[in-house]
Amino acid sequence: MTISSIFNDALKYPFDNVSKWIIFGIIIIIANISYLFAMFGVTDGTVQAVASLINFIVMFIVVGYSLAITRDTIHGYDELPGFDIIKNFIDGIKAAVLSFIYMIIPTIIFFILLFATGAVNAFSQAVEVSMAGGALSSDLAFNLIGSIGLTFIISLIIYIIFMLFATIACCRLADTGSFSQGFSFSGIMDDIKRIGVGSYIVWWIVLAIIIVILLLIAMFIAVIPYIGYLISLLFISSFVYIFSARATGLIYSNN
Repeated sequence: MTISSIFNDALKYPFDNVSKWIIFGIIIIIANISYLFAMFGVTDGTVQAVASLINFIVMFIVVGYSLAITRDTIHGYDELPGFDIIKNFIDGIKAAVLSFIYMIIPTIIFFILLFATGAVNAFSQAVEVSMAGGALSSDLAFNLIGSIGLTFIISLIIYIIFMLFATIACCRLADTGSFSQGFSFSGIMDDIKRIGVGSYIVWWIVLAIIIVILLLIAMFIAVIPYIGYLISLLFISSFVYIFSARATGLIYSNN
C-alpha cells in the first residue's frame, strides 16, 4: 500500500463499525472520569482518589484495545475487534511497560545533557541573580537560552528515534503476543528495512500531522460548556486511538 492509501484506509476504518467506536469512546470517557468530576465541581478527596484509580486501570484497557486493533490489522482483519476487557487490560500493561522501557534511555540522556550543556549551571546562576534582585547579563541569558535550547533539540531527536523503534516494538508485541519480541533489535531493524526507512519516516510525519490536527479539533470542541469535553472524548479521542492503531498495523504489514 502507498502512504496515502494507508491513511485513507485508517481514516475510514472507525466508520466501518460505529457501535464499537462509540463503546470505545465510552471507555475513554470512563478513563477520564476524574477530570470530568473536577470539571463538574466534584472535589471530594475520596471520590477523586477512587476516580483516579479508575482512570489508571481503564487507561490500560484503552491501550490494550488499541493494540488489538493493530494486531487484527497485521493479521489481515478489516473490522474493529471485539472487546475482551481482561485481555485488553493485560495487553495494555505489556504495551505500556514496553513503551516505558524504550523511553528510559532518552530520558537519561536528557538529564545528562542538562548538565553536559551547562543548562543546570546557567539556570542556577539565573535563579541566584533573580533572587538577589539583579538583572541577567547578556552572556548569562545567552548561555541559559543556548544550553536549554541545545538540550531540547538533541533530546527531541533522540526521543523521536526511540519512538520509531518503540512503535515497531509494539507492533511485534501485537503480532506475536510475545513481550520479548519487542526487544529483538535485529528483528526491529529487519522490519524497518522491509517497510523502507524513507517510507516509515514519511508515514510517521504524516501520522503526527494528522493527530495534531485531530487534537486541535478536539480542543476546539472541548471548550463548549459542559458537553464539549464529553463529545471530544467520545468521538475525537476514540477516533485518534482507532485511526492511529489501524495506520500502525497497516504500515507494519506493508511490504
